[in-house]
Amino acid sequence: MSCLPVRLLPALSLSIWMLACGQPPSADGKDPYANGQSYPWQQTGMLRPQSLTPGVNTLQYETATFARNSWGPVERNRSNGEQQAGDGKPLTLNGKVYAQGYGVHAGSELRFSLQGTGGAQCNTFTADIGVDDEVGSRGSVVFQVYGDGVKLYDSGLLTGNSATRRVNVGVVGRQELRLAVTDAGNGISYDHADWADPRLNCATTAPKAGSLDTTWTPQSAAANFIKAVLEPDLNVLLGGLFVRQLDGKRLVITNTTSGKFEVVRRFPDGTLDASYGQGGRTVTDFGSGQANSPYSPQVYGAKDAVLQPDGKLVVVGTGWNQLSDFAVARYTTDGRPDSSFGQNGLVLTSLEPLKDLLPMTPPPFSSDDAESVSLGPDGTLVVSGLYQQPEDYRTTRAVVRYNANGSLDRTLLNRNLPLGMTTLTTSVSGSAQLRVESNGDMIVASNSNANSYVGVLVERIRRNGSRGGNTGNFFLGPQSPHSNTVMDLALQPDGKILVGGSADLGGISPSGVLVRLNTDLTFDPTFGSEGSGQVVTTAESGGIRKILIQPDGKIVAVENAIRRFWP
Repeated sequence: MSCLPVRLLPALSLSIWMLACGQPPSADGKDPYANGQSYPWQQTGMLRPQSLTPGVNTLQYETATFARNSWGPVERNRSNGEQQAGDGKPLTLNGKVYAQGYGVHAGSELRFSLQGTGGAQCNTFTADIGVDDEVGSRGSVVFQVYGDGVKLYDSGLLTGNSATRRVNVGVVGRQELRLAVTDAGNGISYDHADWADPRLNCATTAPKAGSLDTTWTPQSAAANFIKAVLEPDLNVLLGGLFVRQLDGKRLVITNTTSGKFEVVRRFPDGTLDASYGQGGRTVTDFGSGQANSPYSPQVYGAKDAVLQPDGKLVVVGTGWNQLSDFAVARYTTDGRPDSSFGQNGLVLTSLEPLKDLLPMTPPPFSSDDAESVSLGPDGTLVVSGLYQQPEDYRTTRAVVRYNANGSLDRTLLNRNLPLGMTTLTTSVSGSAQLRVESNGDMIVASNSNANSYVGVLVERIRRNGSRGGNTGNFFLGPQSPHSNTVMDLALQPDGKILVGGSADLGGISPSGVLVRLNTDLTFDPTFGSEGSGQVVTTAESGGIRKILIQPDGKIVAVENAIRRFWP
């Protein structure tokens, strides 16, 4: 909480005022800012919102269509103050004083119409947020931004010790903006929160899909990252092989020796969570016995990981049986092997049943290498990787689908055989990416040979393993032959498909290219220039290695820097 002299929303007739701040803790230890009490205030009624105009609209000059607060009235250009209107102080976050904004107290809510005049369409909402300096290190809140009821931003837990956060979210096509502050689940004491310098940026036309979002400053990206995660506050977290839990803890997977890897759980500040596994870590061996292999050395161990909705961790990679196999391990939420999955939490799968049906006797085992894992909509696990035909060492890409208990999902057919696995492409010339659609179909983007150069092919594999069409071979970037590399694939909530990668366009290093396809695998003519469905994001950036989609639909591309594009 915070105590600042403040004025209420201009078009809100405020009938109740708050007594919350401006006093030090009392001698008897009671909290003068809340003390477990709530002085709720709410404003509804016939409020006529002001109409937004093209350009920058400072939100404190707009009229809220609805407002509520837990400690007297919402204050305008002041902190929340106490129970009375206008009894707050200047809005202050980490020593910076703001002339404009709203002072509120958890839980609070402000709603604004996004209807414009003069052809204005609102594109972005921006603000600085935090717990007001008035309460020192105390207070604990969560800021949230909604557009038409859809959460576009979540700050996570902020306290009086937290750095000021910057909100920058897209509101294109939205009709209502809702700003909420919650008490983080531990009561409202000291929970004074500031929406400082809130602005709506509007224009007469919506930004072009695929154009660079110039309201967001590009950030540098580490060259050796493996995973990229978009946090609730829209910051991008880069690192090795890791997943982020909903509570902010991180499960970090590290290969140690051939086949062995450890999973460590850490708090957001990086300290070890000793309650996980044994002393904060658990160790698994995917390569047990591989030293006895008569074949060339294999790289065993973890390659990818995903967190199930129930909080269980799934790790996939290459394991050892009689040659290399797909390996899948699952762990309980406290870091133990999940006994309900496979054999003590581990499944090894040979793809030898996929061998060509030829009248010859091939070696008995195939060489298989699992590379990625995705969650199916029905609790299944979809694992993709490489499969080497045992008779001629020809490499293909394949997918294996597992039921929730680790058994093969034999509704996935190959040549009408219920194998629980199928090939994806007949040959491999580079990388591939797979994502699962909401109906269980799979989208695969892979490199393929095109006109003597390595191009791109995007195809749909139906849930049952049958083919559902493809794009045909095409090139990333300008339509002239050049080598391409597929680096990532993402599915938008509306079903459209984003493909990211690199194209050798004649520079010292490859350029980044972003492609958007419609659900029928045709190019989306609204994306990029000249109806191509493609955008060369940055020259000589090394290519788009990861694509992340914000809740507001904006597209985050991680290249040699992190940039954001309009959807």
